[in-house]
Amino acid sequence: IDYHTTGDYKPYFYRTHDYGKTWTPIVNGLPADQPSGSFARVIRADTKKGGLLFAGTESSVYVSFDDGDNWQSLMLNLPNTSYRDMTIHDNDLVVGTYGRGLWILDDFSPLRELTSSTASEPVHLFKPGDAVRVRRNVNGDTPFPPEVPHAANPPLGAILYYYLRSKPAGDVTLDVLDASGNVVRRLSSAPIPPLPDPPPAVPDYWLEKPRPMPVEAGLNRINWNIRYDNPPAFTHNYAQVMGAVAGDTPASPEGPLALPGVYTLKLTVDGRTYTQTLTVKNDPRSPASAADLRAQHELQMKLSEGAAEAWDGYKQVTAMRDAVAAVTHANPPADVTSAAAAFDAKLAAVAGTPGTGRRGGGGGFAGAGGPPPPPTFVAVNAALVRQLDTLDFGDMAPTESMTNAYANGCGELKTVVSNWKAINARELTAFNEVLTKNNLQPIAAASPALPVPTCGASPTTSTRSSRRR
Repeated sequence: IDYHTTGDYKPYFYRTHDYGKTWTPIVNGLPADQPSGSFARVIRADTKKGGLLFAGTESSVYVSFDDGDNWQSLMLNLPNTSYRDMTIHDNDLVVGTYGRGLWILDDFSPLRELTSSTASEPVHLFKPGDAVRVRRNVNGDTPFPPEVPHAANPPLGAILYYYLRSKPAGDVTLDVLDASGNVVRRLSSAPIPPLPDPPPAVPDYWLEKPRPMPVEAGLNRINWNIRYDNPPAFTHNYAQVMGAVAGDTPASPEGPLALPGVYTLKLTVDGRTYTQTLTVKNDPRSPASAADLRAQHELQMKLSEGAAEAWDGYKQVTAMRDAVAAVTHANPPADVTSAAAAFDAKLAAVAGTPGTGRRGGGGGFAGAGGPPPPPTFVAVNAALVRQLDTLDFGDMAPTESMTNAYANGCGELKTVVSNWKAINARELTAFNEVLTKNNLQPIAAASPALPVPTCGASPTTSTRSSRRR
């Protein structure tokens, strides 16, 4: 009841348990003397949790966990203003103000789970609300200037809450597992090193800056964007998905989107684990069928895994080149120096050179009057990453040209892995014979051995082709 027109600025909220026969005031914990007024404006009951109430007054927003017996502030970053209306949309609380806009508390699921004993637990991983598999804006927008008023969208994917009674001694991790127990994504509180790329040709204001998991005492929040871990790449691109919201443009490539389904969250704090389940639903606007999504996901995973294998191969070659450089830096005999130079040239030819353009040094294009150079790990990584980016612009079944492109890229990966295995078997053995002859320590073969990929193409469910290649 609102009595402010009579000069009474106190809050008056009431509750009935007998369909209106009797009414009980429920104002304990609500201030009555705020300078801008404390009178009641709106009250709403949660649609899922009995006894969870929200109230708005002329100055503030409040929450009650015991059907109104006690109230506490829910202001967070809200302005001191008049709160005229409220609605609950799924897991979001939406409040309307007088002159200060609409405000949304994204996914207040933890409020439904909070009990008096939660604060006494050392760690509590809250059951998250259902997440929707939504792609970020991938249009080539012209971002709004910073001075133009605009608001950020909710965090992508699943919003995950966890409570820590005290700051943990070590790093905290949160693993997302699929139905088979495979790790889809690992989040961590460890510092995230910056990318080694040169500054992109866009203002830093727009770039997404990945942050580690917060580990402060109390309630913490992080989101999982429904993607697998990003595949390693030698260069990253921000221009592909320039969204018009500050801090919302990630570096590509990104990991493939996970499929709709039920996932397990495993939070590890100081050696102990805590689990919850998370349901991921498909975007209701998606035109793709479940079979289309599975075919696209299968191809994207092959591309991501192939890019990762090419990355691992480059790292193995680089480690061996470092070992060869250590030999030459020790001023060995002339025959060792000569053999080392020849061996290093073969290693460089299979590794490739990062930062040498889209092809990454080798593979794919013929020279003047000759065959194309052999593929390199850098070039294969770049080619597979480009294909992964292309597949990430919408939900769709792979076309025949997409599966053919993958088959070609996988064939180049197979070639470069086979060449690398041959170097370990032949050229390394020959170089080690020269080292042994000069009483020098031989160089160990690369370990673990990279698997030679099998390059069967993913199925396509498009109407133009449903064949396996």
